[in-house]
Amino acid sequence: MSIKQYIVTAAVTALISGGLFLPSQDLSLAESGGRHDYRHHGAQMPMKGDEVIVDLETEPARIKAGSPAAIFFFVKDLDGKPLQDLTITHDRLLHVIITSQDFSVFAHIHPEDLGPITPEMIKTARFPVHYTFPKAGQYLIAVDSAAKDSPFSEHFSVDVTGEPQMVPMKKDFTREKRFGDYVVTLSFAPERISAGKEVTLSYLIKKNGMPVNDLQPYLSAPMHIAVISADLNNFIHAHGELPGTSSPQSHGSHHHMTVPEKFGPRIEAHLSFPAKGVYQIFGEVKHQGKVMLTSFMVEVE
Repeated sequence: MSIKQYIVTAAVTALISGGLFLPSQDLSLAESGGRHDYRHHGAQMPMKGDEVIVDLETEPARIKAGSPAAIFFFVKDLDGKPLQDLTITHDRLLHVIITSQDFSVFAHIHPEDLGPITPEMIKTARFPVHYTFPKAGQYLIAVDSAAKDSPFSEHFSVDVTGEPQMVPMKKDFTREKRFGDYVVTLSFAPERISAGKEVTLSYLIKKNGMPVNDLQPYLSAPMHIAVISADLNNFIHAHGELPGTSSPQSHGSHHHMTVPEKFGPRIEAHLSFPAKGVYQIFGEVKHQGKVMLTSFMVEVE
């Protein structure tokens, strides 16, 4: 779908789950008026020999828990010019993940939640989202998109003031959990996860003791997955797939997926954790028109 066509046809759709945010390192901060301008200098995902620079601004400059905030992403090329040729992936131009340092808050939001992408946004490559941070503390804000069909990802850290304060992260490596009316079991192959080596995550989803066989696509994927390390230095946005439908060559290249209208009860994902440590894995699946958020903690050797 072309950007011009997307501007005309995009509908106002709010697809927001609970909230969470993590901090990244090597940030320089410039304050101007009522805004903070965050610039991240860490590594980014290359796009076919080119690179993408993403700046983040917040308004107001000092975010307070419980008060609405505007977050702006400015996507540029290496010359500092607005980046054109952004590609729609999984039905949205930008995917924004927000997580809290204690992993109690998670949100997956998009500029389209506020209305259609406008020609001015495309021209300036400046895209807004709105969010109300429920707790004071550190958050991670990550943005994923693609240019010329090549993905890129960036993440930032933001401090939120006020009350209530976050509590320290609690370790919980339970493999079977209840989320509302659903019971979700997460298993791994191999069972011991090692940094830098691929692992297969397998989700089994049941409701009222019965396998859920009529899950629905959520943003053109069986599942959206966000992985964040406890030290807030690593972030991965991945997508689940149906068992037996993937090949090693396709792992990680899920920006254009074909998903049946109904599927389940199992979903798989193939990941490689970049470093050892504790990670939180958030998964979003859709059933009967509603998005369910799952959350599991794992330890990587």
